[in-house]
Amino acid sequence: MLKFNKSYLLMPLLIFSFSGCVEKRVITINTARTPRTYQPIRPHISHTIRREEPIKEEILIKNNPVLDEVKEVVTVPKNRPVLDIKYSGENSQPITTEPTSSELNGETMQRMSFPEDEYRKLKKYGDSTVTGNVYLESSITDDNIIGRNVKLYLNPVTSYSKQWYEQSYLGGYKMSPPDRRLYNYLKFTTSNSDGEFSFFGVPPGDYYIGAKITCSDECGFNSPKIIRVVKRISVDYGTTNVDLSKIVP
Repeated sequence: MLKFNKSYLLMPLLIFSFSGCVEKRVITINTARTPRTYQPIRPHISHTIRREEPIKEEILIKNNPVLDEVKEVVTVPKNRPVLDIKYSGENSQPITTEPTSSELNGETMQRMSFPEDEYRKLKKYGDSTVTGNVYLESSITDDNIIGRNVKLYLNPVTSYSKQWYEQSYLGGYKMSPPDRRLYNYLKFTTSNSDGEFSFFGVPPGDYYIGAKITCSDECGFNSPKIIRVVKRISVDYGTTNVDLSKIVP
């Protein structure tokens, strides 16, 4: 005789009772799509920048009734005196292009433009020495008038200094003021009580050596006069001796 298992009887009852306690849910799926409205994306601006058109500064005199009444705004002189003045450098003195006065043998001579390139090639320092005596020779008494404590200078021979030597010293013309840049290339010294002088540190080359001596009756003059004494010399290496003199009157 087969034995009946009670567990087989209880299993359907449990399934039935559990299914009765659970609430049934119905899920409805709507396949129709609702149209979506898109909004434009606006960027976030913290500060608003306002650009203004540039103002055109234009004045039309013909269309302006106020300015149209003005007959002369600026008076321009026909003769500009500035055009008659030349400046050879920043520190140079103004030089008139036309002679302003007549002295000595005629008129005031205009100096040529300062030749910068020519002077730039010159040496300012050297190892040579120039020594000598400065004096005047009287044609009346045959005596020497010693140039005591006079100032002497060495001027390099250039086209600029050559013009001065020929026109001013030999020709006797008064010349317009020199360009101040010239003094960068001059050398100066002073004679002693015996008329002796010396220049040191001179570069080899050609120079105009000059001085001024004041004399009066000892030179045959009725009143004191300033006598210029200038001579062209060549300086070599070592020492160059110079006898700087002039016959007066």
